[in-house]
Amino acid sequence: MNDDAAHPALPALVSPVSVTADAVLHSADFIRPRLLASGHDRVVLYAGVQINGTPHLGTNVMQTAAFLLARAARERFGVRVLVRFGALDNAPYETRRCPETGSLYERSFGYVLGAARVGELVGRYYGGFFDELSAATGVPYEVETYTDQQSGRAFREEFLASLELMDRLRWVLAPSSGTVPVSFPCPRCGWSQKHGEQTELLSAGAREAHFAAVCLEHGKYLVEVAPGAEAFIGLTTLHRNLVKERVADREDALPVIVKGADWAPGCRLVDEAFLCYPGALPPPRVFTPVVLSDSGAKLSKTLIRQGAADLSEATEPWMLDASAWPGPRREYARMLLGLVARMLSEPRHFERGYTTREVARLIGRRAPGPSGGPG
Repeated sequence: MNDDAAHPALPALVSPVSVTADAVLHSADFIRPRLLASGHDRVVLYAGVQINGTPHLGTNVMQTAAFLLARAARERFGVRVLVRFGALDNAPYETRRCPETGSLYERSFGYVLGAARVGELVGRYYGGFFDELSAATGVPYEVETYTDQQSGRAFREEFLASLELMDRLRWVLAPSSGTVPVSFPCPRCGWSQKHGEQTELLSAGAREAHFAAVCLEHGKYLVEVAPGAEAFIGLTTLHRNLVKERVADREDALPVIVKGADWAPGCRLVDEAFLCYPGALPPPRVFTPVVLSDSGAKLSKTLIRQGAADLSEATEPWMLDASAWPGPRREYARMLLGLVARMLSEPRHFERGYTTREVARLIGRRAPGPSGGPG
């Protein structure tokens, strides 16, 4: 049923016909083929988020969609569901440039803040919001930091396996250069070379690997990577997602990857990387709508900080910083649940982007006129 017909008081949501018209009646149905093939009675939906700043509307749309998709999977397929959020505390907290080589070095949020403060940060940005979404949908959730995940045995085993296949993987994960760098923080100060130019793989096998790296403060140092070793593994975005998804595939549940639609080109490469493993299949994916500026670029923390986001007058402060919502968190969560539920009402509404101007219209807000009053 068309959601706008059910809620005639809401502004009409108009979308073009999608490629999946008639084949897909609800976006959760993208999960069905692999669920039937695998025979799993449990589905885990994975969604990652950088914790390098307060979330904007686009991030929260993706997260809300993950809960609603999980609820739809439970209702449509009769499976148990869980939403698992990856808190990417490997984002750079501070950056330095080596005056001699020009190489960039960085220290991560996880290293600078430590586990306790990272936990407080995640709780402040997302905890209450996730609790509201979970209570409204009945879908449980978990949060796992990248620091914790990369320290696990499964992650390290899959990383070592990727090194053994790197002759094939490197032209998939980096098709323009064939170079897939790895970085390791200096054990004395935590600075790591951002692009790993001087990190050298000395030996690799199924049980351990050895690297040599260079610190701008302490010079050359050696790194051992093994299931029981403590070295922090810094990977490029595509390599990291490949390893994380390989780990997810080990669980006794169907892993479903939930990402914003801007991730679709990158996932083509991750999917092709999966096929480098004998007999492996990439996980099912669901791409959520992205929130766009007037120029068509998605909302971006970097562009927002730089003042280059090309935002319309309809863009309210809370769209850029969720903590600026002028009301209780429960009201914000309910607004998003209503908005994203409408997007999910038909695949053609879900398989598209929305400008901040359009979001404002859909939730019944109008941009201020020239006098600052209602337009």
